[in-house]
Amino acid sequence: MEGLLNSCPLLDYVSGIAEPGGFHLVDVGCSGGIDRQWRRLRRGLRAIGIDPDVAEIARLKNREKHPGITYLNAFAGIAADHPFVVRRSGKPDLDRNPWSRLSTPRYMELVYPKDRRVSEREKRSANLWTEAQLADSQSPVIVPDYLKSMGITTLDFLKVDVDGKDFEILQSFDRALTDLGVLGVGIEVRFWGSHEDTDGTFHNVDRFLKAHGFELFNLTIRRYSASALPGRFSGRAPGATEMGRVHQGDAMYARDLGSGLYDDFAKSLSTEKILNLAVIFAIFDLPDCAAEILVTFRTLLEARWNVEHMLDLLTAQAELDWVYRPASYRRHMGTFEQRPRQFLGTKNPLARMRRALRGVYLRWRGRMQLLQLEREGG
Repeated sequence: MEGLLNSCPLLDYVSGIAEPGGFHLVDVGCSGGIDRQWRRLRRGLRAIGIDPDVAEIARLKNREKHPGITYLNAFAGIAADHPFVVRRSGKPDLDRNPWSRLSTPRYMELVYPKDRRVSEREKRSANLWTEAQLADSQSPVIVPDYLKSMGITTLDFLKVDVDGKDFEILQSFDRALTDLGVLGVGIEVRFWGSHEDTDGTFHNVDRFLKAHGFELFNLTIRRYSASALPGRFSGRAPGATEMGRVHQGDAMYARDLGSGLYDDFAKSLSTEKILNLAVIFAIFDLPDCAAEILVTFRTLLEARWNVEHMLDLLTAQAELDWVYRPASYRRHMGTFEQRPRQFLGTKNPLARMRRALRGVYLRWRGRMQLLQLEREGG
């Protein structure tokens, strides 16, 4: 999923104070594995990955070293008698789909003709699902029911990315979002589609999640060029392009507990869940939102943890200046209150270059730390 941060000081701190399995994650459409950034939680992470690709799930199970991460080979679905399924009956699943007119499928026709044998890696990187052996689509797993059968009563973050039925799977969580105390949802959204309220368009996902007490905090956009004038791909695999129409993206929704609008929900959460919400904001590079949670619930959190230190870590994430000096939340806030003009942007090319270089360094350092975690089995 896009938007996750490799280097996150707060996660490193929480990994040392969290109870084993204290953060629960479900990844529906986990091809490639659980996003590596979550592994910074080390023993605090408990995750379930679900995907229909038989070979990919076998590969992930074989290489997984983290004791808190498990995988399930299955399609995720929704009950046939669910009100959403009944309401959608007779309506097209992917109305106004521009896919056949885009350069990406044309590229795959040219590079991966039907008579060419493709490797398992190519199947994943190019999304050649028609070439992969998949689980039985007639026996899908309804994820909330599966979690209940496994004795899981709490869930912190739900990620859904299945290239099609994302909205349908999200609908299966209509009651579970509250029952499980879900704090954040990451979901692939599409910007094309019809006006129907059952269509899996961004505006319907947004309306559904806001109705369940979530707010949009992060949104990425991927463009796809038309085959009439193909653009260069953004990466080394066929997919999004550098130019083209807005096609899809990744949206991150979370509980806005700093707003005061959801105080009743907040009262139902444990202290650990409150801290987990700050973790979600931090890993999505929203240290300001994480700080708001820590400040709002400071009295509750301080009974167990060093909130001031956590605020310093979030300040380090926000400032990037901690490469040269220790970050201080109190100093940061004092500067804003006493010399607010220092927070204005600058056109100084040297200052902008220094900040960019700090960002590059931190991304590189974070990537090296993640690779080390994998080698250690984290």
